[in-house]
Amino acid sequence: MDSATLLDTNAPKSTASSNGNTVAVLMAFVAALGPLVFGYTLGFSSPSSLPMMVAPPGTWTFQAVFSNPSVDWNSDHTSGSVSSAENSLFGSIVNVGAMIGALIAAPLADSAGRKLAIATSAVPFIAAWLLIGLTDVFAAILVGRLLSGIAVGIASMCVPLYISETAPASLRGGLGAVNQFAVTGGILLVYLLGFLLEEKRPTIYSCQNEQGEDTCPFGVCAANDTCDTILSPWRVLAIVGACISGALLVCALLILPETPNHLVAKGKTTAARKVLSRLRSSEAEAEEEYEALLRKQASTTQVSDTAEEMGNFAAAASEPKVGGVRGLFSKGVRKQFFVGCMLMVFQQFSGINAVIFFSSSILQSGGIDDPNEGGLIVMAVQVLMTGVAVLLMDRAGRRMLLLISLTGMTLFTGTLAAFYYNDNKPAWLSLTSLVGYIVFFSLGLGAIPWLIMGEIFPGHIRATASSVATLLNWSFSFIVTLSFSAVKEAITPAGTFFAFAGICTAGFFFVLTFVPETRGKSFAELEAIFN
Repeated sequence: MDSATLLDTNAPKSTASSNGNTVAVLMAFVAALGPLVFGYTLGFSSPSSLPMMVAPPGTWTFQAVFSNPSVDWNSDHTSGSVSSAENSLFGSIVNVGAMIGALIAAPLADSAGRKLAIATSAVPFIAAWLLIGLTDVFAAILVGRLLSGIAVGIASMCVPLYISETAPASLRGGLGAVNQFAVTGGILLVYLLGFLLEEKRPTIYSCQNEQGEDTCPFGVCAANDTCDTILSPWRVLAIVGACISGALLVCALLILPETPNHLVAKGKTTAARKVLSRLRSSEAEAEEEYEALLRKQASTTQVSDTAEEMGNFAAAASEPKVGGVRGLFSKGVRKQFFVGCMLMVFQQFSGINAVIFFSSSILQSGGIDDPNEGGLIVMAVQVLMTGVAVLLMDRAGRRMLLLISLTGMTLFTGTLAAFYYNDNKPAWLSLTSLVGYIVFFSLGLGAIPWLIMGEIFPGHIRATASSVATLLNWSFSFIVTLSFSAVKEAITPAGTFFAFAGICTAGFFFVLTFVPETRGKSFAELEAIFN
């Protein structure tokens, strides 16, 4: 791309629409179909894992596909929890796929563009759901789950990036939080469908074996001596996932425009100006941002002294700024990269996975025994409070919400530790702590790391930095998932939650020390703050 193309002074002037901000909001919600499927993928195993282990042959929509489930009986052998090595692999391999997807995302977003990267994520989503929903072979189902993880990795990087580059600075916080709102909405959707479609059905277990021993882990025996429990038609849920993924592909291709930042980087300045005219509410706002993008793109090369004296930003330049992974540690980038990665660390090691893991037992202590109903309650609270975060993001600011979020999370992981230290008493404390933790996580730490990832990285390396930060997030998620049971056994649930309280406290002081306020600031202003 030559400099004359970069500063195309003859390009048609912007004719911004008075509905520009409305269009930007609409585009953010269309792009959010990606994280909606992402959340649906993460939540799928909750209503589906039990029927995939214990449903008897004969009914295709409920059919078991995981072999050799085992029962962890309670102390009096009246009930137990069912588990399977294949089910554990099915649940965890999505993290591996997401790591692969995060690595693919940066070169895809930089070469094909943000729009096509989002559309591309829909293809493995569709293939994954069809494999999971239509086959009986465990290996094929596992491949489908891996493909869905790859799509999750691409979408979890590209959608925040897309929204940050299309949203006006005044709305970037709220629209950026739409990403996490859609993730929680996707989880809630699959929980809701699982709850609405669930049925009481027989399982592979009977009430007694030939020796007269109880073999029903669900503690409910029907008149015909079958061991019944509540199951969801998991194949139906998988087909719904394929339909939502298809909608993402169509909408991404037909509705979403490419981001102005990417168009300018590719030398398509006239197209960038037209897109900005659609996405901004006034001609002056569109022109100001257009010129800022041109200046920023020109500054990615070393401008000759003569050109600088002439005030010509479009002078030919020879040496580009350092890109790729090496560029993440260059001056002007390493501070932002450090902040972005550490926020991902605190998000994953703050205890959210542990709280979700313990949520069933906590809700049971409050009298809610149906796991689908319990999961629905937990996710409804999270969606509601993430919606509140969307409304507050451009009012209270990212930094303040992070500090409030981490304060509340420290408090409620501490009270959960006290609950388990006191022999699971009193029940009201566990319920209060569960709801309180989810409220404060959703207000800040759930959404803001993804939002800030799209804001603070310089344009020439934004996709690469976001990709690496996303890779780290999924790597940390995998580590936490893999090690949580061993840690819980080693230091007890009480010790585990005390450790999470300490991590949340460390996160508070990290934000206080290193994270600036990004609300309402342009990309150029944010670079100036870090430099």
